[in-house]
Amino acid sequence: MSLSEDLYLSYLNNDDLLPLLAGKTVVITGTTTGLGFALARTAIVKRASLVLLLNRTSERSAASERELRKYVYEGGEATTVIRSINCDLTSFNSVKNASTAVNDAVKPYHGLDVLCLNAGIMACDDIRTADGFDVQMQTNMLSHFLLAASVYPSVKQAAEHRGEARIVSHSSSAREAVKTLEEKYFTQCPEGSLGGSEASFISQIMFGKGGPWVRYSHSKLANAAFAMALHHKLQAIRSKIKSLACEPGYSVTSLQNTKHFTGAMNWAPKQSASDGSLNAAMACFSLDAESGDFYAPAKIATGKPTKVVVGGVRQKTGWIGGTDRGTCDPDNQKLVWDACEKALGIKFDV
Repeated sequence: MSLSEDLYLSYLNNDDLLPLLAGKTVVITGTTTGLGFALARTAIVKRASLVLLLNRTSERSAASERELRKYVYEGGEATTVIRSINCDLTSFNSVKNASTAVNDAVKPYHGLDVLCLNAGIMACDDIRTADGFDVQMQTNMLSHFLLAASVYPSVKQAAEHRGEARIVSHSSSAREAVKTLEEKYFTQCPEGSLGGSEASFISQIMFGKGGPWVRYSHSKLANAAFAMALHHKLQAIRSKIKSLACEPGYSVTSLQNTKHFTGAMNWAPKQSASDGSLNAAMACFSLDAESGDFYAPAKIATGKPTKVVVGGVRQKTGWIGGTDRGTCDPDNQKLVWDACEKALGIKFDV
């Protein structure tokens, strides 16, 4: 069944909601399909000067770049430079190389205006990357922390040159399934030691048994808590850089193509990837977006983007009593920052 992108188009065609981006540089991880593809499309249609697509090199990523190039031409003239950069988030070395390529690419443009940490995997087996970490936590959080730290000088340059820049972290409603981050998910450990791969969706979400969904939820809470931790650090030095978060509700994407997605959520309202991408688009590009804001669908799973956290303070909207106690918990924010630095052996100084 094809889902409508009417909401997406209503925002895309309204420059008051999503302004033109001439002169801006945009980096997005994970643009081959789904939310990342739609966000890249938005940046291109809105005439960003440079859009860098960070994906693993493959025929699929090449095909998506060809598709995105169809949106480049306005009045017969190319308005956006598009480049693909190889970036395998399961390899820290690949992320380091991609970071160098990003810094080099944005240098002629006086920095990086928008970094969207979008790519992610969901509900995978309890396996490890070549670096020795849980494949979900490394892909969804650790490598994005490394990327953000590595290109931060370019983000800072854009903020100084054009008055602001943004780092946007893509989370998920799954962040609400856990309340407290645990350091064990950020450490090198044997395969199968973080809950295994066999527990059912219900036993994990309802009864707290470890498994693929619990690990995914930790990685998505980590994304949100990182965004708020960075926000507070930036505010403390009165930086012109904004740190924001977003989540897409229940958007139908290739992310659901996992053996552990058993159809347990098929009953829920759902929306197209294009409509779901609007939360990221608002965080990345809206003139009303401020540091510490978190965009999510107004109807929880679907609907217009709305702010569930404003300036680092959660709003009592949506779920009964509001969402994001875990996101706004200072202990979670400290843990994700410290655990990422320890795992990567780096210091991310803002």
